[in-house]
Amino acid sequence: MFLHTYLPSSVFFTLGPLSFHWYGLLMSVAIVVGYLLVRKSAARQGKSPLVIDSLVVWLVVGGLIGARLFDAFFYEWWYFKNNPLEIFAFWQPGLSWHGALLGGLVALWWWNKRRRESIINILGMLVPALALGQALGRFGNYFNQELYGLPTNLPWGIPISPELRPLEYLTSPYFQPVFLYEFAGLVLIFIFLWHRRHQASGGQQLAGYLILTGLLRFAMEWLRLDSQPILLGLRMGMWLALLSIVVGLYLWFISRPRFSSA
Repeated sequence: MFLHTYLPSSVFFTLGPLSFHWYGLLMSVAIVVGYLLVRKSAARQGKSPLVIDSLVVWLVVGGLIGARLFDAFFYEWWYFKNNPLEIFAFWQPGLSWHGALLGGLVALWWWNKRRRESIINILGMLVPALALGQALGRFGNYFNQELYGLPTNLPWGIPISPELRPLEYLTSPYFQPVFLYEFAGLVLIFIFLWHRRHQASGGQQLAGYLILTGLLRFAMEWLRLDSQPILLGLRMGMWLALLSIVVGLYLWFISRPRFSSA
């Protein structure tokens, strides 16, 4: 017996010709929650709220642009090359978290060219909020009926509309809720990073985030059914997860505390 039989709609509210989507709403909630966490961390360091407000604006803009462009060029070029104007439809599916991270880092670098803040300290504030915001945003995939996995008979399987199922699984009504697994994993990663935010440097925090989210994403790719480019037998998401792990290990190595004997 399945616990969940409801087919969600991607739209939660309409006003005349305007449609408001759950995906955009949950992204907004994730941004607000992350912003509040960063402000809390900044207050402990005596930083002005105005500085944080300026930074968050840059991060949101850079993250959105990076997320869409990365998805368009690395995951769904076959679609966006024929629909280029939809690149600007940020409320629709098609945002890559790897692209959001890269776009955010570029925005952080550009913002800091004038501010001359400590990038290491800022990363220490941002990374836990990044993990929690990513977790909350995952529920947008549920309402879009995307980011689901292989067919399942488990009680927590979710129904998927027939028109959104892969052809080979057209007769399978219930699928693994991969978005929910990622949400749970990201919440645990957030708890870990938040707990150690006062003991670890910003570099170590970013390293921990990249390693743990890379491992989580690599595991989830074995369940996902969305179409991706394949290279040497591995999906693009797997390669990006492995890259995340390698970069994270390198950052951990160069940012770990050095001990010297007198």
